[in-house]
Amino acid sequence: MDAELGRLGLAERSVRLLTGRDIWGSITPLLAPRRNLVAAFGHVGPGAAALLPLEPGDTVITDASLDTVLSGATSPHALLHWVKAGVIVHSLRGLNAKLVIAEDDPSFVVVGSADVTAAGPRQLFEAVTVSHEKHTVEEAQEAWLEWCDLAGPALTAGDLEPLLEQYGAGKLVTSPRPATPPRAAAPARPVVTSRPATPVRPAAPTPPPSPVRPAPTPPPSPVRPAAPAAEVAPAPEPVAAPAVANEPEPADTPDAVEVSETRESPETSEIQTDVPRPAWPRPAELYLVSLVEGGEPSAEAEYRLEELTREYAHPGENGEQPFRVELFWADDGQGQDPPRTLRAGVHVIRVYSQKQGRALVGSRIEAPGLVLQAYADEFAYPRRTYCYILTRETASRPAFGDLRKGLAAIGEKPNFRNSFQVPRKIEALLGLWPDLGYDPR
Repeated sequence: MDAELGRLGLAERSVRLLTGRDIWGSITPLLAPRRNLVAAFGHVGPGAAALLPLEPGDTVITDASLDTVLSGATSPHALLHWVKAGVIVHSLRGLNAKLVIAEDDPSFVVVGSADVTAAGPRQLFEAVTVSHEKHTVEEAQEAWLEWCDLAGPALTAGDLEPLLEQYGAGKLVTSPRPATPPRAAAPARPVVTSRPATPVRPAAPTPPPSPVRPAPTPPPSPVRPAAPAAEVAPAPEPVAAPAVANEPEPADTPDAVEVSETRESPETSEIQTDVPRPAWPRPAELYLVSLVEGGEPSAEAEYRLEELTREYAHPGENGEQPFRVELFWADDGQGQDPPRTLRAGVHVIRVYSQKQGRALVGSRIEAPGLVLQAYADEFAYPRRTYCYILTRETASRPAFGDLRKGLAAIGEKPNFRNSFQVPRKIEALLGLWPDLGYDPR
């Protein structure tokens, strides 16, 4: 990583500034060896592919609206080249951002004044910053995800080909300005050579000074004798409060929905072999659940986890991955929808968000789990929803950005409100964990 930061010029600092007329001559070498690029540029000119080295699966957002294409600000030829190469292209009307995020390790963001336009005879003075500071990169990812949600579905070749003939058709043609006829000379104004002198009013006589009345000296205030000090009674010795057995700790009240880390029963490691192998059906209805880590489960919730572990935990058969039971929960939070109580039999993919329930490109996601039980604890404050799922070990460790790309490949976006039931959408999500395996139908 140190060598890569040195190549970026960030070995001893977290941000650097690039300036110049041919700014892409400095930006392109930083991006060329990287993978997993996401970008947002309001205008994309001809030859953009040579400046912004996007690979299949990378994503770019631009303004490909008709008026922008007609004005020549965005080239449909450049966008079509990317689409045919496997790059995901979205259009967001009114976009004027200019940034690109490299999501490999170490991740960094490039943001500044330069559009993806080759330097021409009218070269502009540009300035961009390069930063690998963690919070700056996360904020850039969060903004990019918001624009991606606002943008329409991914553009196809069929969307762009009709725009090829429209490109630049609406450019303004500047006609020569007609010569302005010379104005007639204005008549000469008379020149005043002298003016009568203005009489000077004599100054008013200075008034005599007013007599100053001496200020009376106030009589001295009588000094009140100090009150005698009150006697301080000795403080009584503290009495130790009686110990309360098994006193529950008060629950935290987060601002956003909070969810625990993966909680397993202590008995998970000692899986009983006499338990029959649980059913592991292929998902037919799949939910995305946005979660924020934190909090502690109630004693009743942990007791249910132990019971379900004894009933469902299994080492697996014929070399397959073992089964285990996991618990997650969500609290009602301000500004968010109340967490739903999922019914048994559906599957969930947990997406761990970082800020107010909004997932970032690098946010952690967990493999699909089969819902066994779910219930709402109405006596908890805030109201809490518990969910128990059956899941299995997997070697795959995808992030939320991989999930977005998998859905974008079929023209879809993440949906946290409704379930996925169409087979091709479910298969696009399950492809992130190819080693899970499911029971034949």
